[in-house]
Order: sequence, then C-alpha cells, then structure tokens
Amino acid sequence: MSGTPEELAALNDRLMEKNHALAQALTRAGKELTKAKSQLAQLAQPPLTFATMVRVDRVHVDDDGIQHASAEVTAGTRRMVVPVAATVNAARLAAGNTVMLNESMVLVEQRDRDTAGTVRTVRETFDDGRLIVADAGGNPQLVRRASALAGERIERGGRVVVDPSGRMAIDVLPEADDADLVLEETPDVTFADIGGLESELERIRDAVQLPYRHRDLFARYGLTPPKGVLLYGPPGNGKTLIAKAVANALAEGRGGTFLSVKGPELLNKYVGESERLIRLIFRRARELAADGRPVIVFVDEMDSLLRTRGSGVSSDVETTIVPQFLAELDGVERLDNVTVIGASNRVDMIDPAVLRPGRLDVKIHVDRPGPAQAVAIVRHYLTDDLPTADGTDADTLARMLVDDAYARVETRRLCDVCDEHGAWSPLHLRDVISGAMLRNIVDRAKTHAVKASIAAGAPVAIDAATIGMAVEAECAENRDSILDADPVQWSLVNGIRAGRVTRIRAAATDGANYGTTDGTEGKERHA
Repeated sequence: MSGTPEELAALNDRLMEKNHALAQALTRAGKELTKAKSQLAQLAQPPLTFATMVRVDRVHVDDDGIQHASAEVTAGTRRMVVPVAATVNAARLAAGNTVMLNESMVLVEQRDRDTAGTVRTVRETFDDGRLIVADAGGNPQLVRRASALAGERIERGGRVVVDPSGRMAIDVLPEADDADLVLEETPDVTFADIGGLESELERIRDAVQLPYRHRDLFARYGLTPPKGVLLYGPPGNGKTLIAKAVANALAEGRGGTFLSVKGPELLNKYVGESERLIRLIFRRARELAADGRPVIVFVDEMDSLLRTRGSGVSSDVETTIVPQFLAELDGVERLDNVTVIGASNRVDMIDPAVLRPGRLDVKIHVDRPGPAQAVAIVRHYLTDDLPTADGTDADTLARMLVDDAYARVETRRLCDVCDEHGAWSPLHLRDVISGAMLRNIVDRAKTHAVKASIAAGAPVAIDAATIGMAVEAECAENRDSILDADPVQWSLVNGIRAGRVTRIRAAATDGANYGTTDGTEGKERHA
C-alpha cells in the first residue's frame, strides 16, 4: 500500500475509530448477555411455598458447629415437619410467623406474621394459652396462640385472626365498632315542640323526669324510677318526638345522653351476634350513666326486635334475643340512671315478658289527634310570621285546615272497609290522620305558596284556597296508598277497626249501601 504520510495517518485514524466502535458494541453485547443470563437464572428459580411456623421439632449442633434442625409447620391444611436450612437460626423461629419453604420443602426464610386471615370470636381462654374460638355459625374450635400473643390479654367475646389451617391465632383485632347501630346525642327537641299530646307528656314526665328531678323524695318514699316506658299507637303521632323531648329535659344541667337504637339492624343471621350487640349497647349505656348522668336508650320499632317467642311469625331468633334483652334490663348488673323507652305500632307482637311490670312499667298509648289537638299541632308549623291573605291569620287558617281534614264528607272519604262480619263502612281522612300527616299538609301549602311566589316574583300569601288544595292532595295520596295495602296488616299497624279489616275497596260515588256485603264498585283489595 502506498500513499502519502497524511493519507496513511487518516486511514489509521478511521481504522482506530472502527475498532473503538466495535469494542463498545462487544461490551454492550457482553452486558446484555450477562443481564439475560441473570434474568434466565431468576426465572429458572423454583417457587417458594408460604407456611406458618408452629414449633421447633428438633435441633442440635454437630462437632463442626453446623446446625441440624427441623420444624413443624402448616401450609394451608397440610401439617408437616420440615428441615431447617443451616443459614436460618432455629432459635429465632417464632410460632405464628410466616416461613418460606423451597422446592425441597426446606425452611429457608422467616418473615413477620401475616396481616390477613379468617376472623373468629373468642368463646373461652385457658391458662395454658389456648383459646376456644367460634366461626360465624357458632361452631367452636380449639386453637393455639402465636408467640407474639403469648402475654396478651384476650377477653371473651374478642376477635382474633387465625392462620389458614385454622389451628393458630396469629393476631388480635380491636373491638368491633358498632357505633352505626346507636345514635348517641343530646336531642334539641323540647316538650314545647310537641303539640296536642298534653296528657301523654304529663304521664311520661311523671314516669321518667320526676325521679331524676326529685331523687331525694323518691328515696324518702322508697320509690325506684321505672326501668322502661313503652309508647305505642299508630305511626306518625309523636312517639319518637316524646322520647327525644324526655332526653332533652333530663340532659338539662346533667349532660344526659340519648341512645337511639336501630332495632331492625340488630337482627343478624349469625347465632349469638344479635345478643352480642345488645350487650354492647347496654354496656355503653352503663358507662355513660356511671357518674350519675341520665341515659335514655330508645328502641324504635320494638316489635321487630322483641317479638313474642314461639309465635312462628319470624325465624324464631327472638327465642334468644328476648332473654338477652331481659337479662340486661333486670339482670345481675344494675342499670342505674338508665331508662329504656320503646316505641311500637304493634304492641300485640311484643313478648309479654318484656311488657310485665318491673321491666316496661309504664305503657302510654299515643293515639291519633282529635280536632282540638290537631289545631295545636298545625299551629306549630303554621306560624304567625308567614304571609297570609287579608282578613285571615295563622290561627284562622289552622282551624280551616282542621275543619276541612276532619270533615265527614264525600270528598274526604278514602275508601270502604269490610270487617270480619262482612259489614262495609266508610273510611274518611280523619280516621287515619296523624301528626306527621298534618305537618305534611302544611308543608304542601307552603310549597304551593313558594312556587306561586317564584312565578309572581313576590311573596304570595297563604289563603283558604291554598289550604284546601293541600288537604285535597293529601287525601288523594292516602286514597291511592290504602288501596294498594294488605287490609289486615294495614289495619293492624294503623289501629283501624282494631285490626279486623278483611277487605278494602275504592269509595263508591253513588251513595252505596254500607250494610250490604254483595257487590263492589271500583278497585278492591282482599286479605
């Protein structure tokens, strides 16, 4: 090869650049090859098996200082004794911890306890640390404790997490938070907010408020406050309002508390769960009342929780719920400063043992309001500051509303009902009216006035026509809902004809003969 020195130098430089680039490529290829080999080796590793450590089976150290040990473990429902790798210190293996087994079933690693598992309820504890736990169906099982739980106090009724084999408790859960079952508050409802129930309020004051206001006099005469009060009657007539007003009155100066128990939510398909919730509620009531503060435990819809035992109406869960409730009410543990107030639309369905004196001592029937009581109720919602038509005031409008709603006229007739003897009779709006319904009528009138004010661009007065439209709308709504109801159940809940209604039919418009049993006109509903 010939050429000038400059050409040869340039050629040499180009060859060196090519060699350098080739060396870099070979280096990258080597790195990629090493990476691939590493990934291949990682992918080729056999899987490790999770297991739960139970106990060290055997361990000894030979003359060369090498450890030879085996351990009892559970993997799922499989119980095994496996060798322990020399790299694992057998003395540090703790019962309940998670351990790893290689493809040869050798224990090669120890990890912390699992944080998930099946939850069991503790039924009994033994001095040696073992526990009897029960599943959701109440089936008992004897389990050991993990090493981490050896010194921990576990109460009866507590909750523990068991390992997949179900043989060991590996963790303790905090106490269940059942706050959603109880509304804990001091109500802002006062007796002044309740209209038309003067006699009922006087009776409940004597039963509940008087013993707390005059403790010394009650002690002087050897009287004890009633443990419970039952408010019963048709729905919508102020039973819950009365309970809240009592709690508010008791709270004045003493920091009383109102525990509103959601009765139906206490019912649970699992054996013993409903009873546990009842114990929790009364325990909370005792804690709040320990320093002398009055506590009201209000159980709404009491008939759904404490039905007559053996009635066959439900799944007979009440055979255990009722005794638990009675044990809390008048059992060994005193229930000082705690008053149970129950409300029900169906007192006939409550177990007689709950209603006997010494338990629910006072029974107050909260009936439908008469015309005079209705005016007092309406005046709570139809106030003097509302815009009214010229020549009328709120008191006049209230009386107009009540006169219209309580009139026994054809326009306020809802339907015809038939009793067990086959006798038909008319049912008017006044026969089913309640405090809640009267408030709803007033709200209808106010809503109509608001809509009219929006359209007019200025406040529109509430007048007799507005009140009449509201009553008519409420009447029409109730007329439709009654015709869709089961006659017997509807009459029992609403206290109509003492629950003896067997048939309901749409009201005839031509003056039907109510003494006859033949012929129906319009829609009819049978029991």
